[in-house]
Amino acid sequence: MNSFPSVEIGGVALPRVICGTNALLGWSHVSAGRDAWIRQYYTAERIAEVWARCQELGVNAVMGPLFPRLIDALEATERLTGLRPMWVATSNATQGPRGHAAEWEAARAAGRREEARALVRESLAEQARELWQAQASFCLLHGDTTDSWPVVEGRASGLDEALAAIRAAGLVPGAMTHDTARLRLLDAGHHDLALFGTPVNRAGWMMLPDRDAALTAIGAAQRPVLAIKTLACGRLDEGQLSNWLEWAVAVPGVATIAIGVGSAEEAAESIPILRRAWEAVRTPVNV
Repeated sequence: MNSFPSVEIGGVALPRVICGTNALLGWSHVSAGRDAWIRQYYTAERIAEVWARCQELGVNAVMGPLFPRLIDALEATERLTGLRPMWVATSNATQGPRGHAAEWEAARAAGRREEARALVRESLAEQARELWQAQASFCLLHGDTTDSWPVVEGRASGLDEALAAIRAAGLVPGAMTHDTARLRLLDAGHHDLALFGTPVNRAGWMMLPDRDAALTAIGAAQRPVLAIKTLACGRLDEGQLSNWLEWAVAVPGVATIAIGVGSAEEAAESIPILRRAWEAVRTPVNV
């Protein structure tokens, strides 16, 4: 394996390219039918075949939530190749405290979203311990959890305690966000956040409130940024793959990129483009 260029974040060498998992776990951002097909087709073993090809291309890190199929796929990859991928994990925004699943489901079903989210926040220390047991290296708060976190007098109330629990579990804490104002708030709050993850793509898809505001915040951030949704979940123009990926790599503040690959063939097409792009703009970052 010809290892990919990396960046040190929180004392961990993080590859400049990470395999996203939405296209493999059933969060396509296209349709419920597409999601159902993905979940039926992509067994842990089929996911492992994709990740094995990524390893051959030098990328041995994946990003995704605390989710049984993902953990099974990590184990299947290790059995297949002898090498377990690094896991840049996010928390699960649909998991309440163990033993309280019925409470969370009742709140969700009744439309009591804030009650359901409060249960998720209560479960974060427990989730962090589960992630550590499954050999994750990072725990980034899921975007829904980050963007709905209660703010009191300009600060995320109780966030420091949740991040301390993630640290205590042996993981590097970070946060996903789809909201520029929330990224700025957290970046200015002196929280124990080693990394931000946020959408970065040429179309401005899911970059809220708009692309220009998001790019300004990313460029000014005091923490490195993991770019997600770099191909806008397939909404790029035909024949523009190289342009989209090279554009994302060149965004000031972006330290690493997560790219969704749904097959070994997609990996073989995208990863060499990203390798060349990173080698052209690489600068050292240590946080």
